[in-house]
Amino acid sequence: MSISRRPGAILISITLAIIFFLVPMSSPLQTVAIIGGGVSGLSCASHLAKVGKFAPTVFDTGRLRLGGRCSSRLPGDKPRVKLGSGVVDHAAQVISIPEGYTEFRQQVRDWVTEGVVAPFPPNSVLSLDVKDSEVDAQPKIGFEAYFGVNGISTVPLSLSSGICVVQDCWVSPSNGVKRRGNKWVIKSKGEELGSFDKLVIAHNGKCADRLMSKTPAKKLHNLLKVNFSDKISRSGGKKMTLNSIYSLSFVVPKGSELGTKMLGHCCYVKNDKSLKFVSNNSRKLGYHDDEKEVWTILSSASFGKKFKGPQENLPEDLVRNVTELLLGSVADVFRLEEKLEVEETMLQLWGAGLPLNTWGSTEGYLYDSRNSVGCVGDWLTNPSVAGAWESGRRFAAFLNSSGGDDGSDVGLEDGLGWTFNEGVNENGIGDI
Repeated sequence: MSISRRPGAILISITLAIIFFLVPMSSPLQTVAIIGGGVSGLSCASHLAKVGKFAPTVFDTGRLRLGGRCSSRLPGDKPRVKLGSGVVDHAAQVISIPEGYTEFRQQVRDWVTEGVVAPFPPNSVLSLDVKDSEVDAQPKIGFEAYFGVNGISTVPLSLSSGICVVQDCWVSPSNGVKRRGNKWVIKSKGEELGSFDKLVIAHNGKCADRLMSKTPAKKLHNLLKVNFSDKISRSGGKKMTLNSIYSLSFVVPKGSELGTKMLGHCCYVKNDKSLKFVSNNSRKLGYHDDEKEVWTILSSASFGKKFKGPQENLPEDLVRNVTELLLGSVADVFRLEEKLEVEETMLQLWGAGLPLNTWGSTEGYLYDSRNSVGCVGDWLTNPSVAGAWESGRRFAAFLNSSGGDDGSDVGLEDGLGWTFNEGVNENGIGDI
């Protein structure tokens, strides 16, 4: 069951009542509120729902659709996006499978069978080092990569199937969650949306920090405190550290010089100060327009930090400046002889981008047993789509096996620390 818009407390209560009615009285469900409709939160909800011991409800701020960084723009979106006639992936572009992620590998195989994702064609994911004397992007040999068949948003769409989801719902960081007795009360815009047996925080950044700051779960809240930077020390730092990355989507004429010089679907860029990733969305997603191609590029973390602005309301002069600089970087990296004929652009800032460090617990999630609250996210496993999915899966498996009622905390022990993430610190974006 998926609710596409914010329904209010009455509709949520009706939804939960239906769920309880359909379950035998001998097996009463525990209710779980999951704050965050990205991959980690949806993975957790999906795995909880499959076993049938819990009734998860996902609360997400997304107005158009779920997914967090796994989101796409569609032609009918409002405000209308005119970037070509097809889907535009404006955030995550690539799904890879880290070593040892056996369960996620099986999930990807299932998604392939279901038509959710597809493997990139051979030699279509490239790597270009700007220090080379010639523009010669080489295939990433041995790199197993997939893309969303109808855009990356097909992944969260698949995960949300059959789950109670509340979209366009702003759970206020100041008083949106409150511990009342042995329940968690969720509020949005001053309205109580329900009380729940357990709470899961499935996002990070300043909002997650503030959301938990007035609750009794002090140890868990301490790990949500965050720094924003483009680099950390190899010791791993003392707080969660997130970078900031710009995403620029733009339209150029079909057969442009850029398209002839970058022959693959996408390209990781090494050793450029501003640019880290280039994707031909039209080629990747198979949209055949005789006149236009849509591209998406991702900046470096140092560029994002240098030109960072208010994420939800970037000033027009900053948008113009960042857009010109990033397009200039594309021209420099691919040594274009002619100026790009750019017809349209769309700029976004991931203010809370990817984690430069991961928490040292091996479980891949956090749990405060006294207060029945947990955390999931790629900052607890691996900064990637796979890491987010795996964190949600592991926490759901923990709850499904023990109910979280054995009195044991997870990931909150003294002596654990932060681990430097080699991939994100090396190239700024990881294998996204």
